Amino acid sequence: MERKDMIKKYIERVSRGEELEIVRADFRRDFAGVPADEIADAEKLLMEEGMQLSEVQQLCDVHAALFEGAVQTGGADEPAGHPLYIFSKENEGLARLLDSRLAPAYAAWQQDAQAGQQALADSLRALRKIDLHYSRKENLFFPYLEKAGVTAPPKVMWGVDDEIRELIKQTMAAVEAGDIAQAGAMYPRMLEQVRNMITKEEEILKPLLRKHLNEDAWRTVARESSQIGYAFAQDIEGASPSDAAAWAQHGHAEPTPRGHASVQLPSGYFEINELTAVLNTLPCDMTFVAADDTVHFFSEQKNRIFPRTRTIIGRQVADCHPPKSLHAVEALVEAFKQGRKDSESYWIQRGGKFILIRYYAVRDTDGTYLGVLECTEEISELRTLEGDKTLMS
Repeated sequence: MERKDMIKKYIERVSRGEELEIVRADFRRDFAGVPADEIADAEKLLMEEGMQLSEVQQLCDVHAALFEGAVQTGGADEPAGHPLYIFSKENEGLARLLDSRLAPAYAAWQQDAQAGQQALADSLRALRKIDLHYSRKENLFFPYLEKAGVTAPPKVMWGVDDEIRELIKQTMAAVEAGDIAQAGAMYPRMLEQVRNMITKEEEILKPLLRKHLNEDAWRTVARESSQIGYAFAQDIEGASPSDAAAWAQHGHAEPTPRGHASVQLPSGYFEINELTAVLNTLPCDMTFVAADDTVHFFSEQKNRIFPRTRTIIGRQVADCHPPKSLHAVEALVEAFKQGRKDSESYWIQRGGKFILIRYYAVRDTDGTYLGVLECTEEISELRTLEGDKTLMS
């Protein structure tokens, strides 16, 4: 029997309700340590053999308890500023928040709910920043694991992340409503889930990331992390946003071409027909006037608000407007070129329609002016929206 099959059997024993400490003792007798990849393979086997993701997700904390302390973490610690170093230090900061701030606030609230409500609510609000930590994991780490064929841990972890987000939300709502019974029921579950996820990230996720992400991948993660944000570790040496930026600047990773796609972009790729269809599917009509003041592009939606013909491509923008409005167009373009403005909006109402017209200065990463993008959209329906819509019609 392969080791991953043996691990799967241990997980199944716990899943059937066998005493965790008995199974853990047998496991530690048979294994001195187990690579994180084999944890991933075991969960993948369970899912391939028919176990639903929701079932594996329910067992996730049991799995973590079973393997806690026995996993080969692999690799030396990363240098200060490295994305994985920061991720791990965030877990340290998170644990400190739980122990030194949240726990005392909860204890004080239990003694006097009215007097302790604000402190506990503030602590829970600080804990909600865990969303930044989880979002970086889900949107920056997981794609690389999935490309490497490591699919089960990301699916399971993401599901548990969402459970934790909801538990924090519900606990906070109960505290703010003064519902002592509800908060008392939610808080222990929330705390256990958060602590278990720290263990899973440190003992299962980190080794997988070390194995499957190369230097170029980490550079990409470092550059993109600031788009999502950081939490809990800003005051830890080597884990501040400035440390992250400094590490990211040590090298440069060019976007890796994907196959033979015609259009290769830093954030993805298209075939020409795909890009054309995407641009024509956007809800707003677009026209791009380049830095040479000529029309380079317009989208061709089925129901454009203002008609365009392909004869305008290459035409001077000054020749596309009537004399009475030309001065306003030229003034706006000049303001964009000089950097005095980055956008401008206008709106008109015609025949029951509310038409929003927005202009944006287009600049490259160095701030060099590349042109003007015009976006036109009929937004009457948007202006009537109220409440929430979370289900498909």
